[in-house]
Amino acid sequence: MKRLLLPVLLLALAGCSSAPRAMDPQIREQLLGHVEAVKSAAENHDRPAAEAALGDLHRAIAEAQARGELATETARTLLTATERVAQDVRTLPLPEPPAPVTVTVVPDPPVLAPPAQERTEQRQERAEERARKWEEMRKSWEENREEWRKVRENNGNNNGNNNGNGDD
Repeated sequence: MKRLLLPVLLLALAGCSSAPRAMDPQIREQLLGHVEAVKSAAENHDRPAAEAALGDLHRAIAEAQARGELATETARTLLTATERVAQDVRTLPLPEPPAPVTVTVVPDPPVLAPPAQERTEQRQERAEERARKWEEMRKSWEENREEWRKVRENNGNNNGNNNGNGDD
């Protein structure tokens, strides 16, 4: 495997400290932490982790420059170095795809319809229940109708003598 150009990036970070107001020491430490993450992933031949760490480093450089904590020329130098390291990281082999997973689905047993005789009996029971409910409703309606008929006959006096004046 080709040797990574991480030292180039480290030199770029170290060289930036000598220029006046090129980089705040706190920012340099933060960026060195990102460089270490890239280095660790690359040494472990973990290409996805190295690419992710490079992305974090690139983002940290851009954010520091946007906040004014990193000079434009310094940011450009660092981004150029990170791109050279990214080219090296892309030479790392990709991880092997995971082994295929076999899933066995056991279907539920089929639901059998009840025998024809049982279905007929169930329908008959439902029909009888509906008929019983309708009969109850019919009786209730007839009772209400009879009460209203009596009220009309008494002209609303409710005494039952049919004279309409309420006297017995």
